Amino acid sequence: MSRKFGLIGAKLNYTYSPLIHKEFGDYQYDICETKADELAGLLASPEYDGFNVTIPYKKTVMKLCDIVSDEAKKIGAVNAVVRTEDGLLSGFNTDYFGFKYQLEHHDIDVEDRKCVVLGDGGASVTIQAVLNDLHAREVVVISRKGENNYDNISRHFDAEILVNATPVGMYPDNGSCLVNVSDFTSLEGVVDVIYNPYRTKLILDAIENGIPCTGGLEMLVAQAKQTSEIFTGNLIDDDEIETVIDEVQRRVLNNVLIGMPGSGKTFLGKKMAEKQGKRFIDIDDMVIQHEGSSIEDIFREKGEAYFRKVETEMLKLACKENGCVIATGGGIIKTKANYNIVKQNGVVIWIKRDLDKLETDGRPLSTSTGVEQLYKERKDEYKRWSDYYIDNNQEL
Repeated sequence: MSRKFGLIGAKLNYTYSPLIHKEFGDYQYDICETKADELAGLLASPEYDGFNVTIPYKKTVMKLCDIVSDEAKKIGAVNAVVRTEDGLLSGFNTDYFGFKYQLEHHDIDVEDRKCVVLGDGGASVTIQAVLNDLHAREVVVISRKGENNYDNISRHFDAEILVNATPVGMYPDNGSCLVNVSDFTSLEGVVDVIYNPYRTKLILDAIENGIPCTGGLEMLVAQAKQTSEIFTGNLIDDDEIETVIDEVQRRVLNNVLIGMPGSGKTFLGKKMAEKQGKRFIDIDDMVIQHEGSSIEDIFREKGEAYFRKVETEMLKLACKENGCVIATGGGIIKTKANYNIVKQNGVVIWIKRDLDKLETDGRPLSTSTGVEQLYKERKDEYKRWSDYYIDNNQEL
């Protein structure tokens, strides 16, 4: 008989956990969005053999377990529960292993550093335990109403390690951030436990400032590996963590295509999406549908500035999603804010094509400005934005 497990949380439309557990174990894994007053009943239900637990129930679930591991007791939070043969609920904390793995995998050394943790919930208490066990010099917790809060956080701008343990910036609230990285004068590392989007605004700001950083995907996969071992009793080699991370990235990251108008982004994007089994999105088509007008008419009647504004709004909607191939307009790189939008969940691919092969019909700037001038203005940004490029001058 197949065993059945689930993920308990208040809102779970952002999670990758079913995909990850499918890679680690042969068992059913369900999404169990749960209200607080339903929590005890769900845990007691014999339908499930165990659960992962996420926001906001990691502290609450601990009180509902019959048995709690020593590590979970010490931390004060439970994120994994398994039903024993005699029907008792046994609680564990696998986030500890996950967060420690995240730090070590990215060589973020917290020993003898001042660490600031944003948030005081279930994830925060685990993070504090790891930081203290790794001999951080000082661990300061910032909360909305605590002694150290967002009104007086300036007293801690000398932090060397910054960790976000809140859901601020998580899908669908992409782009939100509690602090400005540039306010911190001594940062050596920035860590976010959010994994959707792949790069939060906090992480993108750290990258812009040249600070070593990591999002939460490694923590998620590492804790799932240890949770799967608890669910099944089967040990999994730590090397499998990286294998699963690679598979999750392949499945959930968007391929965002940039390049000159007429370079073949739509054609190649459709082929790529079909080959990879991903959804195809064309930003120009989104703009046309939103406005009820062609690109040419929008430029002629409302101007380029208006078009760019709508283009950015459509880009935000598309790039919040995951597992898509997204073809952008040729001038997407002209708006600075678009860089973070495409990078949050995307691998950016520059489609290159010789200028004399570019199609110009229906492309107002290609005809009014000329492709040579456009390319001269844009080529450096195409190069800076892209992670890879495809040569579209030959039969593919």
